[in-house]
Amino acid sequence: MNRSIRVLLADDEPVILRGLKKLISWDTLGLDIVGEAKDGIELKAMIDTCTPDLVISDISMPGFSGIDIIRDIHESGRPVKVVFISAYQEFSYARQAVQYGALDYIVKPVNTGQLEQVVGRAAAVIRQESEEERNKEMLKSYERKNHSITVEELLELLTDGNKGAASTLARMGNIAITRYASVCVLEMDEYSGQASRWEERERKLVEFALSNIIKETVEAGGNGYVFRKGERFAVLLQHEQEMEPERMMLDLHHKINSYLKLQVSIGIGRPVSGMEEAGESYRSALKALKTRYFTGLNRVLREAGNQETTVAVSEWAAAQAALTEALKSLDKEQVPVLAARLLETVRLLSGNRRNQAVTHVYNSILQLEQELAGFGVDAGLVDPEDLPLLEKLEDAPTFDALKQQFEDVLKRLADQLACKLNGKEMPQLLQVKAFVEEHYAENITLESMAALVYMNPYYFSSFFKKHTGQNFKNYVTQTRMDHALRLLLQTDLMVYEIAERVGYNNARHFSDMFKKHFGKLPQEYKQSVKQ
Repeated sequence: MNRSIRVLLADDEPVILRGLKKLISWDTLGLDIVGEAKDGIELKAMIDTCTPDLVISDISMPGFSGIDIIRDIHESGRPVKVVFISAYQEFSYARQAVQYGALDYIVKPVNTGQLEQVVGRAAAVIRQESEEERNKEMLKSYERKNHSITVEELLELLTDGNKGAASTLARMGNIAITRYASVCVLEMDEYSGQASRWEERERKLVEFALSNIIKETVEAGGNGYVFRKGERFAVLLQHEQEMEPERMMLDLHHKINSYLKLQVSIGIGRPVSGMEEAGESYRSALKALKTRYFTGLNRVLREAGNQETTVAVSEWAAAQAALTEALKSLDKEQVPVLAARLLETVRLLSGNRRNQAVTHVYNSILQLEQELAGFGVDAGLVDPEDLPLLEKLEDAPTFDALKQQFEDVLKRLADQLACKLNGKEMPQLLQVKAFVEEHYAENITLESMAALVYMNPYYFSSFFKKHTGQNFKNYVTQTRMDHALRLLLQTDLMVYEIAERVGYNNARHFSDMFKKHFGKLPQEYKQSVKQ
């Protein structure tokens, strides 16, 4: 709906002013009389205070003439339209005023039809120009918005590896000539798998505040652009000094921690020599961000240099075996030391890859449970009242949190072992297990083991099952199968040779036992692992 047009009337004769107001229905025409001036001086002052759209004034008044008034309006740049009223003898004067920019003129005496016609035309012109002005502003606003969207889209393309986007940005005037370009990525640490502490509306407010502080910091430095890459914020910086991005990101990180009380990690990409190489810097920034799993959250990070892993899988296996033996012996001093050694081996083997670290730790726990199965312990791989252990390991936000999960499992195993192996029975059970581990390829019988620990066979059978949860014969078979599997996967021995080495004289019987334990015949199992 159009707003009312504001009208200012001026004449040095009061009777003319009263007549103008009564001649036509101003409201019906959509006009609102906002003031009346009785001379040129008052008219000039009221143009400033009443901000009219239309002035209807006598052309010849004391103080300032109509020409003076219209010249002043023109010079000040006000969008005010003027209609002059003139006597017949001032007709040439009125024509001159039109040449100076007056919209129209009315010759006295003024009648209703004449006034309605002139005022109607004036109102139409004002409304048309007002609509055109609004359309121009809307178009400018749209162009500004569209330009902003275009720049952001181009920056996304650029960091995705589209080098042609750099040329488009240059044509748009968005590239400075600088020595370096770098991309940095910022992410709230809450996004790393933790449950959000915010509702959706609160999250949007937090992200809005975060976006503002990033833009303020980057814009203050100059030659920087902020845009979104999924859940992350990305910053493209053009700079002269190589360390400039790190200084800016450290400042930004401090502000976010101080003002917003948020924990964020920022990855700084390697500086590149041209904007078209921004994709390379972006990938470097992502790699830097990923290292937060091992270095810790809420930091400014650079990509670590290429470090060759000097740890072999055999070192992990040795650390695993040492920890297993310490647990079996309930060596409270050595268990934490050997656990730390194993975890450091895992970290080096993982090569800054989170998934690899989780896999190695999970495999260590699986192997510990298998090695200690004879003692009847449970590592808690599946808990009906909690998440499966693997999911908990995957949800750990940092390597330190993963280490804590591993240490919790070790404590659980140690506590269970302490309950199972108490008093003088523990050394006896360990003696039996050590003998089986060393002589599994020989003919081991229940009677011979009972004699080893000075028990009668019936008591020994009950004793062994009580502490391990399985009968002795099954335990020996399990030990033989574990060694057979190792030989199958780590050597080129034939099946009959493996059978002999683990205590089976009949290769067919060995293969049947292997299938019973692992679901496949030895050669089938080996082939499936190679695929």
